[in-house]
Amino acid sequence: MEDKLDLNTGWQKIITILEERVSKPTIKTWFSNVVPLQILNGILQLEVPNKLVKNWLENKFHVILLKTAKEVFKELKSIEYIISSNEVKKTRIRKYLFSQKITIFEVSPSTNLNPKYTFENFVVGSNNELAFAAAQGVVNNLGEKFNPLFIWGGVGLGKTHLLQAIGNEIVKKYSTTKKVRYATTEQFTNELINTLKNQNIEEFRQKFREVDVLILDDVHFLSGKTKSQEELFHTFNELYNARKQIVFSSDRPPKMIPDIEERLQSRFEGGLVIDITPPDFETRFAILRLKNQERAYYLPDYILEIIAQKITKNIRELEGALNYTAFKLRSLKDATPEKIETLIKEYQRHNIKTISPKKILKIVAEFYNIKEEDLTKKIRKKELIKPRQVAMYLLREIGKLSYNSIGELLNKRDHTTVLYSCEKIEKEIQESFDLFQEIEVLKNRILNE
Repeated sequence: MEDKLDLNTGWQKIITILEERVSKPTIKTWFSNVVPLQILNGILQLEVPNKLVKNWLENKFHVILLKTAKEVFKELKSIEYIISSNEVKKTRIRKYLFSQKITIFEVSPSTNLNPKYTFENFVVGSNNELAFAAAQGVVNNLGEKFNPLFIWGGVGLGKTHLLQAIGNEIVKKYSTTKKVRYATTEQFTNELINTLKNQNIEEFRQKFREVDVLILDDVHFLSGKTKSQEELFHTFNELYNARKQIVFSSDRPPKMIPDIEERLQSRFEGGLVIDITPPDFETRFAILRLKNQERAYYLPDYILEIIAQKITKNIRELEGALNYTAFKLRSLKDATPEKIETLIKEYQRHNIKTISPKKILKIVAEFYNIKEEDLTKKIRKKELIKPRQVAMYLLREIGKLSYNSIGELLNKRDHTTVLYSCEKIEKEIQESFDLFQEIEVLKNRILNE
């Protein structure tokens, strides 16, 4: 058996090597409470805090952990994970300390970046690992690999975090040799309007064209804005031809952004287009563990598990549930799983948005670049068939309206027509990935805007 000091020293070496192979947030989330016990008959015994961590290490990290451990302990054969006998009883909760220091992050005036967004505190999971890898590829191969990089996904999934992390990593890596500019597309458009009013367009162009890296968030905001699209098109060409790096984000893929010039859409699609999807349970739990540590809430894992199980849509809602639960727990002496679930239900009730039929019709009309009244008028045009059928499907799926109610809403259409439309869209979603994506984008906008 290895000496205790040697074992601890060896374990630190293992962690150091692992930090070069997996992300630091992953190490912080899953290995911070793992304790090496002993090496017995060639088996490294590790104490883990609970069953969830045990399952995660066995299923996700066992191969790489064993390989790394063998590099440090040459005679090692296997690893055994042992759940701690000191696991906190789940029927009671200690008084938590809410003494975290609030760190003020100031946005840099030269780059418009917020330094709180980094690769180190971005939790990587199966839902975003390709986007994360692409982001790192951009940093290491500016203007050469994945140019432009176009990341799309729903509200609250981490697009802004990843885009700003790219910018902050470039600033850190290249110091003052690379000029970076981050902006939301709304900022880009508003600045353009102001410069046109003040007749100083050259100042605007200098700001966005004399950079080494341009990062533009939420480019779906360009929909219908002809002058902004034209300006971005020429800005793109100038930067791209100079082999400067460009990064975009949107709530949908380029081909689904309505009322946008084809030439600009082709520029968006000219590099790598990659999506971020909602996080799975393991990733949600990892995010909660990281936020729990950052904010010094000291909530035990079983509470985080319940939150991760109940909150599934996006990261913003996940963080909101964590904050709400931590706040409420200050006045509770007992925190049984049942009480925690009650708190989560309370939080969800506070955050339920009433989805009106008008909102659904408005978003569908905007998405397909038609007038809202075109969905309800009895106009027989081929280009209106699909938007109407999609609207009926979403009124049923999200609005929970009856077929008769949908028929009444859409100018007294027969309920059998509505039924046919809903079933048709349901079937086509299974057969057409493009339509599936359209419906998911629409759902996300309806539920989160």
